[in-house]
Amino acid sequence: MGTITTAASIASAPDIATTAPQKPTTTTITLFTRHTEECNYRNNPQWKRCNCRKSLYIYENGKVHYKSARTRSWDQAERVAQTERDARDPVKIELAKIAAEQTAKQAASNEPLADCLDQWLKGRKNIGSTTKAAYQGFKRFVLKWAGEQGISAIGEVTADHLDKWVASWTRSTNTQGQNLTLLRSFFRWASTLRKIDDNPASALPSIRRENEEETKPLTPKQFDELLQATYRYDADRRRDMDKFGVDMRAVFMLQRWTGLRLSDALMLPRSGVHGNRIVTTIQKSKGEKPVKKIIDRLVPDAVITALNAVPVRKRMHPDQFFWSRKCDHRTLACMWTPRVRLLNKYLSFVDDDGKPINFHSHMLRDTFAVELLLSGMPLEKVSKLLTHESIRVTEKHYAPWVKDREKQLESEMIEAMQRMGATFSK
Repeated sequence: MGTITTAASIASAPDIATTAPQKPTTTTITLFTRHTEECNYRNNPQWKRCNCRKSLYIYENGKVHYKSARTRSWDQAERVAQTERDARDPVKIELAKIAAEQTAKQAASNEPLADCLDQWLKGRKNIGSTTKAAYQGFKRFVLKWAGEQGISAIGEVTADHLDKWVASWTRSTNTQGQNLTLLRSFFRWASTLRKIDDNPASALPSIRRENEEETKPLTPKQFDELLQATYRYDADRRRDMDKFGVDMRAVFMLQRWTGLRLSDALMLPRSGVHGNRIVTTIQKSKGEKPVKKIIDRLVPDAVITALNAVPVRKRMHPDQFFWSRKCDHRTLACMWTPRVRLLNKYLSFVDDDGKPINFHSHMLRDTFAVELLLSGMPLEKVSKLLTHESIRVTEKHYAPWVKDREKQLESEMIEAMQRMGATFSK
């Protein structure tokens, strides 16, 4: 005889001592033999050694029912009965569930890395051809590294592997940042789908953009040189679809006169232009969640003229100047970064010491801020226009130009005093 007894949990009550416990539920599963009329042992249902059919007596939930063991062997029937008992045993049910989960996890972690990358890429449906090419390039990048490390399954990739790999990257920091974004996205996806127990990319530190901490505003002459370089850029492009000079001039003008970051400037919708006023939504990182902020600015005629010159392209959304709406703002900026970097081929920028410097789009944001400071606008107002969370951020980047403005004001004061007849011996 086999009996399984399970006590149901006692429901919560204000006073458990006054609550009567529920009666335990008993399940009994036993074997018996269904003898034929000709069997010599038909009066003994527990006789094991005859060739009659064996059945199960099952009592549960206060009811009795019978089930054929589908065998004439008592030993085989006992195994069937034990299977029925195990199927009702809460401990064994939970253990079986845990074992199944472990088996599923093991099977998932043994999936080929290449197959997982393919599945991840197929899920990125709403992306343009350019973005898709970047994702394919990333896939080749990962598989080349995995092959060198002897890694074939996704479960073999560890946090230590990724940390050492990222530390060995030698490409530009902008490209490294883009690859790191995709790497995090892939392993976050794999972790969500439980292909791996833990996300090995979760602890990877961020990579700063190229020249991100350097504040280098352009002079009016350098800005003109930048705009002229976009024409030479187009002249070297063989296909019309690769000519983005008019787009770059519009983006650069917009950044120069609004202080928008490249990613935010690229998101400006056509419906956001009203006369000389532009209205757009920017995304700022605040902790782990992006925060959206509406920007409403008056811009010079030259900016509107440059925007109106941007053609309506088939690859772009009809209400967008530069965006297909098939990727996010960060991916869009990464797509533009190689074009902007390529302009350095046509530029001859140098610093105050005569050393060559490369152009990057953040210089236009710096130009906007520094020109306002030198024209006499208070630092706190410039900080608001840059949408900085704190004036300390503005001071960190633009403190030297605050001092230049003070020197400029002092010079103007001395000139005014001299016109009043004052003299200065030193």
